[in-house]
Amino acid sequence: MKLANQAAIVIGAGQGIGRSIALVFSEEGASVALVARTRPKLDEVAQEIRQKGGKAIVIVADVTEEKQVNMMVEETMRTYGRIDILVNCAGFTGPTVRVHEMEAADWDAVLAVNLKAPFLCCKAVLKQMIKQRKGNIISLSGTAGKEGFAFRSAISAAKWGLLGLTQTIAKEAGPYGVRANTIVPGGVHGPRLKYVLEERAKAMGVTPEEVEKGFLNQTPLGRFPNPEEIARACVFLASDDSCLVTGEALNFSGGIIMH
Repeated sequence: MKLANQAAIVIGAGQGIGRSIALVFSEEGASVALVARTRPKLDEVAQEIRQKGGKAIVIVADVTEEKQVNMMVEETMRTYGRIDILVNCAGFTGPTVRVHEMEAADWDAVLAVNLKAPFLCCKAVLKQMIKQRKGNIISLSGTAGKEGFAFRSAISAAKWGLLGLTQTIAKEAGPYGVRANTIVPGGVHGPRLKYVLEERAKAMGVTPEEVEKGFLNQTPLGRFPNPEEIARACVFLASDDSCLVTGEALNFSGGIIMH
């Protein structure tokens, strides 16, 4: 097991990529703190982990609020006594509109979930990881964080910012044995991709199938990843297999982006 005896916090663990990460981390031996704003889906994931012999706790928290983030860290420490891994996987896509049509409130909401929340979570866990002189932070970015993305200015700005935050943490915390990396997927199979395709199709006046075909035509491998494949990439970054990898943005997009 690649993550045996480690404690991991997974933000956004109730569904989609976050759920897959939590399940795969548990399979690899990690004790997991499952975090999201609502409980029911977290309870389902926790039950699945426990039925397979793993350890999981449920923490309901809005990670855009610093007090709740600090509570999340305190509860994880009370239960597991350490924090070895943080995965920032919460996401909010926001509206699909041009920059001049974007409402300031929508902009703020997208940046709160996709950039402020990872900052707050990193800030809170770093204190413990530096004390331990060991830790791994993994954040989910996206190809919009490496290239501008028409109709999606807020998410693009947030994901670019996340790469800068990650590199800064890697430089500041590296001397204490803490690594920080991002994973950069394109579309990932699931409800969020379906929503993005539908909203982009509306904005462009075409069908969702046409939008999907356009993305896949730009992708050398010709397909989107599924959540479990993203989870396996997270295991690589969280394990000693990537012991000298830090400050990196690992492209996991089938080749739609290569820099």
